[in-house]
Amino acid sequence: MDIIYLPVIIVTLFVLGYVSYQDMKAREINITNLLFIVLFSIVYLGLFVFKTNLILWKYYAYQIIIVFVFVLIFYLLGRLTKFAYIGEGDLYTIFALSFTNVFSSLFVIFVFLIALLFLLGVPIILFIYNFFKGNYPKYPVFKSIILMFLGFPKKINRLTKFYTPLEEITVKNGTVHKNITFIPNFDPSKDITLLQKKVVGHNIQTVWVSPLVPFILLIFFSYIFIIISVFIFKLPIIMKYISYIA
Repeated sequence: MDIIYLPVIIVTLFVLGYVSYQDMKAREINITNLLFIVLFSIVYLGLFVFKTNLILWKYYAYQIIIVFVFVLIFYLLGRLTKFAYIGEGDLYTIFALSFTNVFSSLFVIFVFLIALLFLLGVPIILFIYNFFKGNYPKYPVFKSIILMFLGFPKKINRLTKFYTPLEEITVKNGTVHKNITFIPNFDPSKDITLLQKKVVGHNIQTVWVSPLVPFILLIFFSYIFIIISVFIFKLPIIMKYISYIA
């Protein structure tokens, strides 16, 4: 590995780790940190890598534009359907990574796609957890299996904004009714408050919820995975598509 790229990679790792911590603590990030790695990368790469080489600057700008279009597509998809929703902070992070990119134009897209693969692993972990814990929902078999993939039961009085309810509770004529909702709510604070009010006076202690896994944390893990794959293990499947831009 050419050590000239190390400062950009190290600063990127540090900032990604910090904003991931921010997101886990408060469910939001300070984009000033992302602006820092953008400016640092432009200045550092300009002074020590690209210099006056217009071809490298052109390629650098080209891959930034590619990532911008990629991010814009996912932003618009998120506006159309919640099932394709990715938080704006996560999209800002992906775009900021394009400025730190010292690899091919596919690098940042690889980071995003591998983060998605990590996200797809979460339901498998949840199902295994529920299976061995004996968490079996009282719904028809097919719906119960889906619930076991999407979440787990949690005490209502311990719910926080880091969980989104997978069940709607209604009270009619003193009778409590539960219905499954598979539509994700990425700002569940109001739903949780309403839910906690509805169960007052009723013997309902738990509700099925889905953990809101910070996607930016998965981006962080994905970035680490690719860096290790390229520089340490030199995995052919990744090396095939990633090469230095300088």
